[in-house]
Amino acid sequence: MHHSHVDGVPVLRSSRPGQLQATLRFGVGARDETYRTRDVTRMVAALAAHETRRRLPETAEPVVVSTGVDETRFTVSGTPQEVADILRTLCGALGEPPPDGPDETVYSCDDEAVVSLNPLAAAALNARYGAQATGLLGQEWVSCLPPTPDMLRTHAATWFTRANAVLTLAGPEPVGLQLPLPPGEHPHHSAPEARYPRASWTHRTIEGVAVSVEAPAGSAAVAVAHRILRERMTAALARRSTSAAPAEAATVPHDTDADVRLLFTPATTDDAEEVVATVWSEALRLARIEPAQDEVDRYRGGPESARAQPCPLDAAARTELFGTPGLTEGVTPGDVRDAWQRAMAGAQLVVPDGLLLDLAGPDGRRLWCTSCWTWDELPPWGEAFREPLVKRAFRRAGERHWTVLTPDSVVTCRTGAYHALRFDDVVALERWGPERVLIGRCGCDIGIDPAWYRGGRRLIRALDEAVPAELAFDGAEGGRSHEERPPRA
Repeated sequence: MHHSHVDGVPVLRSSRPGQLQATLRFGVGARDETYRTRDVTRMVAALAAHETRRRLPETAEPVVVSTGVDETRFTVSGTPQEVADILRTLCGALGEPPPDGPDETVYSCDDEAVVSLNPLAAAALNARYGAQATGLLGQEWVSCLPPTPDMLRTHAATWFTRANAVLTLAGPEPVGLQLPLPPGEHPHHSAPEARYPRASWTHRTIEGVAVSVEAPAGSAAVAVAHRILRERMTAALARRSTSAAPAEAATVPHDTDADVRLLFTPATTDDAEEVVATVWSEALRLARIEPAQDEVDRYRGGPESARAQPCPLDAAARTELFGTPGLTEGVTPGDVRDAWQRAMAGAQLVVPDGLLLDLAGPDGRRLWCTSCWTWDELPPWGEAFREPLVKRAFRRAGERHWTVLTPDSVVTCRTGAYHALRFDDVVALERWGPERVLIGRCGCDIGIDPAWYRGGRRLIRALDEAVPAELAFDGAEGGRSHEERPPRA
């Protein structure tokens, strides 16, 4: 592998016969966005690819764009001269985003630039981190409004620079290669901490069960434990139900030093409780009892392990971008158990709405529930906004809901439970005509229509005053509006 620099950008090349394939990579993805700027990375990438096509002859090879959790790639192929021309044009387009932002053509041609993640895994990330970073991938209610031109320019200037780029080449060396990217500083990736520090369980609107843990990115012991546990869960579920689906696994980058390891499986309403018990008991068993040596050997090597390993260019590129360590060898059964035991100390179990659990945690104590709802307690004191008397007269007691406004929070209440959202935990306020939707850092959303309550307009004015103006924006025309219901949690 050859290592060099072009215009300040690291270039990694491996020789091979045939056409040259080049991938220009940037260390930015969905985890670097906010609720309001969701999809901004994808739009910047699609806009640059579209502008590159426009500036080059029609015979030029297309630029293939892909965006992920932490990385965005532009891939091109052709002769060395064709690739050099495309890369030079692409870098120029990234440094000069159009002042008016994308047009409808760009929106229709960026289908390839999509982050793909299983809904169960995305929901588990949202439960763990809320409406921020990787948690955004599981945020149900996402604004229909696209990023503004100013957001696109700011995002491009921050992340799509020579300080955050690396180029990989597979094939002959191009002559006269130029990468005129704008200068910039190496950006800081702000990875949020899990919302709760110890092992816990919570609800999400999902049709399945998921477990997530944080673990060192370079730990081969955790990688082996992850594979062992997936197969154990699949086997245990199959023994208990003929209709059980295999457990699935995913690994999502968290920061330079840590990954989020996920295990998940579908579950119906009828068998969800049994699936939860099976999944959790298998996760605890691996944290307490060493696996057999042959089990470790089987998952330490073999084709599955080989598929999990990136190609040398990919691994070297990630090291350039993130300093990602490689997996180490020499894993013993004790290493696997100890590594998974440490990971399970902060594990989170995510289950469907309505399921109440009584499980033991890794420390033997009752597993902590972290639902955003509070049951069987009186809501905080404040000004109560209730439904009109006529509407309440026709509702059952269990269907009634009201909102309490306190100096520092808005509290949505229903019979026997309430959900409090502090104003300093609001990440966005969507305006849909007279209605308001507050998005909490916890990942929940609260929709309020002034027509629901007596004094509802006064409540809306109070919410507008309490939430900083920079977090408020209008929903897109033709988008959703909230139905009359309690918030999602």
